[in-house]
Amino acid sequence: MTMRQENHNTSETANNDITLPGCLADYHPELHVYAHGDAMADVGVDDGDLLRVRLTQSARDGDIVVAMLGNSILLRALFTDEQGRRWLVSRNDCHDAIPLTAESGMQLLGTVVGIKKVVVRASAAECQRSIRRTQARQQAPQPPTDEEVDDVLRTVAPEVQNGRQWYAVYRALADFQVQAEQHYVTFCQRVRRAVPTHRYLPVPKEIGRMAAQSFRKRVALWRADDAPVGERCFVQYQRIALLTTEELKARSHR
Repeated sequence: MTMRQENHNTSETANNDITLPGCLADYHPELHVYAHGDAMADVGVDDGDLLRVRLTQSARDGDIVVAMLGNSILLRALFTDEQGRRWLVSRNDCHDAIPLTAESGMQLLGTVVGIKKVVVRASAAECQRSIRRTQARQQAPQPPTDEEVDDVLRTVAPEVQNGRQWYAVYRALADFQVQAEQHYVTFCQRVRRAVPTHRYLPVPKEIGRMAAQSFRKRVALWRADDAPVGERCFVQYQRIALLTTEELKARSHR
């Protein structure tokens, strides 16, 4: 069966011919298919989009095509590299480009000429993650206020028997994220404001020297056999740090 452009000057039409209007002479059939997967996500083609595909067996470099490769129907960009090799290229770094060889048996079904977002939906997994993050923030205790931290310092101050032992208090405050790491000067200033008459006030340089071996780590990870002090002194540091932690927890808010 052949197609012929309509010609009103023709006096007769052969029995085996079909006369078509001129506007249909270059008509290319199309079909609509749903996209599946995320291989072309970087060019705006998402899972579930409705694609308008022009049925054709030819395509230019860069066209997004629907192709059959083996038993799979793929949505990819067709491209020819500088060595003349042809590829089906994903637009998502999670997927590798597929080289086309004579043995590939790739069959081009058509090119994508339109995309329709049929349903705009949020990912269920992303929604669940967002809900869990929100619930975790809501359930997590809020840190004590500055006034409450000062109250903690006044509570534990009687346990501190020399200036270096204030490091145990500093480490507990840093673990609780109410004191910036390695900001020894601000910590010492805070102690001096809270307990200005304490017999043993901390000195930034001395506090910094205590941040060695296991004392660099969170209080929960301290070990007597890796501490910068002897075992007897270690017990005192640990006791002060744990007491500070308990006082901070008692003043946290939900």
